[in-house]
Amino acid sequence: MMRTLVSEFEKLKRSRMVMWTSLVVIGYTSIGLAMFPIIEKAQNADGSLAGGMGEVFAQAGIVEINWSTAMKFIPMGVSGAWGVLLLSLVAAYVFGRELREGTDVSTATLPVRREAVVLAKMVVIAVWTVGLSLLAVLADIGVLALYLGFDGFALSYVLRAFGETVYACLPIFLTLPLIGWLSRSRKGYMRPMLFALAAFMVSSSLMGTDAAAYVPWSMPIVAVGVTWMPLRGELTAVSWAIALVVFILGMVALFHQANRVELSA
Repeated sequence: MMRTLVSEFEKLKRSRMVMWTSLVVIGYTSIGLAMFPIIEKAQNADGSLAGGMGEVFAQAGIVEINWSTAMKFIPMGVSGAWGVLLLSLVAAYVFGRELREGTDVSTATLPVRREAVVLAKMVVIAVWTVGLSLLAVLADIGVLALYLGFDGFALSYVLRAFGETVYACLPIFLTLPLIGWLSRSRKGYMRPMLFALAAFMVSSSLMGTDAAAYVPWSMPIVAVGVTWMPLRGELTAVSWAIALVVFILGMVALFHQANRVELSA
């Protein structure tokens, strides 16, 4: 298993996908530069937020822009923009790359249990997800420093933002075996990405409803809110049970599919 895991990480050394996904996260973070002037216009003289936007943000405990409140926006990027689509692209790439490059047959002949290869790929995706979460936090710190300086900065805000970002990514990660299965059933990334896009659209449409807490793709919205609606809800044991069932079904499908790979060229 360890050799398989090392092999999967070695494959990333020749890949530009790590760079591209990192640039997407950094690029999305840079969009935050455009938000702060808008928020500043909605501020009263004492720094509190006014108007309709101010009322919505006030309900989420964001009454002024400082390091404590601004860092809350970081995990919201997962549910509002890059979470579902970018992590699905990562999963589609990790599982579908061998099919596109024609190396899946040679991989299937290695003296390694195919289940171990699937598990190794899921570990790679997990590490990749955590890495993008950390990058999002670090990039947002750079953006906030331009506007706020480091007056009022505290490490606790960073740790909270990183923890909540990973927490928001978790339900999405539990759906990624389905993306992997779709990417291996056809050569190409179109099918899994269309599925991810549909899931993202459905999750967005459920925002503000009770059903959002029970659909894995919309669970991040409930967990941390989104930038334009930073209101949070509660994820129950039933919510996580449903997400875990989706994960198990996806893994079973992946294992079954891996064991049916044809060995003929």
